[in-house]
Amino acid sequence: MALAYRIAFFSIIGIIVYVYAGYPLVLLVLGLFKKRHKYSDSGHLPSVALIISVNNEEKIIREKIENSLELEYPEDKLRIIVASDGSVDGTNDIVKQYIERNVILKEFDCREGKSSTLNRAVLGLDDEVLIFSDANAFYKKDAIKKLVENFTDPEVGCVVGSLVYIKNHSYVGRGESIYWRYESLLNIFESRLKSVLVATGTIFAIRRELFRPVMKDVANDFQLPAEVASQGYGVVYEKDAIAYERSTCLCSEEFGRKRRIIIRGLTGYKHLRHDFGGMFRLYQFVSRKLLRWWIGPMLPCLYLSNLLLAGEPFFYGVFLLQNVFYAFAAVGLLLRRGKVQSKIFLVPFYFVMVNAAALTAIITYIRGIRLSSWEKAETTRDIEGHPMVTPKLQVIEGKKEVAYHREKSSANLEKIK
Repeated sequence: MALAYRIAFFSIIGIIVYVYAGYPLVLLVLGLFKKRHKYSDSGHLPSVALIISVNNEEKIIREKIENSLELEYPEDKLRIIVASDGSVDGTNDIVKQYIERNVILKEFDCREGKSSTLNRAVLGLDDEVLIFSDANAFYKKDAIKKLVENFTDPEVGCVVGSLVYIKNHSYVGRGESIYWRYESLLNIFESRLKSVLVATGTIFAIRRELFRPVMKDVANDFQLPAEVASQGYGVVYEKDAIAYERSTCLCSEEFGRKRRIIIRGLTGYKHLRHDFGGMFRLYQFVSRKLLRWWIGPMLPCLYLSNLLLAGEPFFYGVFLLQNVFYAFAAVGLLLRRGKVQSKIFLVPFYFVMVNAAALTAIITYIRGIRLSSWEKAETTRDIEGHPMVTPKLQVIEGKKEVAYHREKSSANLEKIK
């Protein structure tokens, strides 16, 4: 029996190490042999439809539209389409105020979820490029130009932009920023292979002819890159096409968001596994997503197997380290919205929180529950803290602190050196 405990212990440790370190290393090595030649043609200006999916976004939709109107792209080649999924607040009335400024409202009375809304919004569009966004994501002025430049390469069918989370002082917000920097690094490595696995739902673009209807209970930023890859086109990452979004502040919001993402990801894999864009992309999904999600259920097994082996010095030492780690996570939970800021507590707290969300998501999925609608966390709708609308706000981008300010009520960004 002790042998079985050892196998379980070392297998789980091996999976955790592979997921967070081994897979990035594999991508890095493969990328050394296949560096992507980036086509550069700033004069490549295809017609673009910027599709903003909304549901009850009256708090922020005006600022989002103003931001979109200030983007550096020819007015005659950019259409801004707001797809309203059963909004019952003042969202639609606000959008209608901009109809004369090349903003189109596609108003749907019955709420059917984001995927169905996008399917209905795309109908009848003949623009060369579709860009998908959300109301709470604010674009840097050259974001669209940076995205579409990549389509100069005829092999590229989808371009994923870069999401920068606006810093807040909660442990949830800081944890998500650290996590997203790691995800962005994976995007860079995968992009060298023209095989970015998933898109960033707030900023990504595809060729119009490659669009396929999105399944109701599958996230569009999961399905569409897979559909593009299955048609023989590459999916790349453009780090200079930047969108800013406010991260969640509350643990309950982030927990629910992670849970929804995983449920919809598992659902998407079930539908797409036979046409996922090739065996390598299937390997990517297992390595980057599926195994990571299953770490949640594995952690209790790791703890139990370690406990049963704790009579030996090595395993006793590891067991003590596990208990210290979870104790730090508990302290992080208590401090999650306090003034004490320390990665010693932040990292364990966020790691445990997201894996607990993964565990509940897998249980929910096994029970047969699926999700077709998507509720944005309320704290992400707060315009306070957005670099486009808040004077002299400071945000953290990597290790560089950059200050931005708003000029003349527009979304004009200036770097303060």
